[in-house]
Amino acid sequence: MRALPRAWSTPPFARRALPLAAGVAMTGAGWAMMWGTQWRWNPLSFTVLWTGAATLMWSLSANGYPGFRRHLTLAVISVPVWWWFELVNARVRNWEYVQGFDYSEAEWAALSSLAFATVVPAVISAIELVGSWLPPSPSLSAGSARKADVRVARWEVGLGIALQIAVFVFPVQLYPLVWVSPLVVLDGLVALAGGRRLSTGLLRGEWREVVVIAAAGLLCGLLWEFWNYLATPKWVYHIPLLGFVRVFEMPTLGYGGYIPFAWSIFKLVRLVDLAWAKIPRRVLGRTATAAVAD
Repeated sequence: MRALPRAWSTPPFARRALPLAAGVAMTGAGWAMMWGTQWRWNPLSFTVLWTGAATLMWSLSANGYPGFRRHLTLAVISVPVWWWFELVNARVRNWEYVQGFDYSEAEWAALSSLAFATVVPAVISAIELVGSWLPPSPSLSAGSARKADVRVARWEVGLGIALQIAVFVFPVQLYPLVWVSPLVVLDGLVALAGGRRLSTGLLRGEWREVVVIAAAGLLCGLLWEFWNYLATPKWVYHIPLLGFVRVFEMPTLGYGGYIPFAWSIFKLVRLVDLAWAKIPRRVLGRTATAAVAD
């Protein structure tokens, strides 16, 4: 089964040494800019830092850096993903940005999109890194869905959509579902596309992927909140009922949201990989030929 292009044939030096050096340099430069400067284009420091952090985590993982094409693909996927959460947040109002400067709507949209492009690569690279620390086991992304899974998946998608609607109707009471409803929908869609549901592996005792993804989500969450704490601009939270005992800007219980969020990102990338694999090779060949001709 073909997935989105990966650079497994890339020489080891290009998969490890070069990304390692680039990751360290970009992370350090972005961090220094984010905490140590006050200028209009400071939002770019987030993009620089997290592009470097993802590159660094990949370079330290067992498989190494997957290549620029894969990184760029994940970045493109990432932009609409986080804009969706911004749309939901316009209703629940759980976080806001303290900008420090006045930006036009176009400027803020462009700078935000560049920052949002780092979210999915960060989570996927963290999964690769954390996964390198644990012994191998059967993967949840392997194999195909059973007929029973497909039947359940239809109900799962419907349930996820219902939960998301409920968030919009009752934003104060049901805001934690902001992070759960996309997971339920995506898990069902992956099963309908021929993949396996998240719970399938757990029922068979295959716990590793679930734990790895959860740990990667918490790792990203801690780093996001740590670097955000003294950043300009930054985000702050307004969490009804549960906004106590903060670690950096995030209330302690809020870190739990990074776990279903990471599961959602993993499932989204799996869904895109499955969709890419189903594109006929002749279509891909024509596309590549047309690109060369242009």
